[in-house]
Amino acid sequence: MTHTTRQSVTPDATRHDPSPTYLRALIARSGMSQRRAAILIGIDPRALRYYLQPEDHPSRRVAPYPVQYALERLAGA
Repeated sequence: MTHTTRQSVTPDATRHDPSPTYLRALIARSGMSQRRAAILIGIDPRALRYYLQPEDHPSRRVAPYPVQYALERLAGA
């Protein structure tokens, strides 16, 4: 899935892209640490680490759309 540089401010679950690469890019764009981003969006930092694992990693979990959306807001996307 490709993303424009500016996402809609309105949540749209059809844009769900839980790929670790995309989520990592959002965190990088926010300028925050993973830990700080997790705390600000209201999830445990360990949960965020599970979402950021490579797709073939056995402990990886798929991030739900609300997590992606919250990270997009932090990133100003």
